[in-house]
Amino acid sequence: MSSRPTDQHRQAVYRAEDQWSAILDRGGHVDFFGSQLIAPVQMRFGSLDDVSSYVGHVCRNRNAAPPSIRHRKGGTRAHYETAEGVIAIPSDHMWAMRESVVLHEIAHHLCVTGHSSALHDRHFTTTMLTLVREQMGHEAELLLRTGYQAAGAPL
Repeated sequence: MSSRPTDQHRQAVYRAEDQWSAILDRGGHVDFFGSQLIAPVQMRFGSLDDVSSYVGHVCRNRNAAPPSIRHRKGGTRAHYETAEGVIAIPSDHMWAMRESVVLHEIAHHLCVTGHSSALHDRHFTTTMLTLVREQMGHEAELLLRTGYQAAGAPL
């Protein structure tokens, strides 16, 4: 029997963030329950150096030590290496070189260092929403918060 806790909200978080990220890929006017919001267009990074600069900036603004950044082989996912404090990005896949993916991994870094949790729990979603508001604005945060609620992710 494993003593490792189950990440029961992982799929809900991914589902909400995938939908949200698709909106940010195009940005612009979004019909939000009868109101018009202007969604930002998310940044796309051209290199791991660009990702590293962005991560450093975000972490410095939060008085947190930035994690290291490395290329991840295989293009199916990015991840945060808890023990090493490293964000691994499949930099040869464009889906991974987006602001939404990088913010997700920064949120893991901040949750591991601040709450000792790598789960997609309430600490994670709260941290992610704060990062999104700080880096992308209130509209992007509102869209993601609504997505989390609709997907059943904890807030």
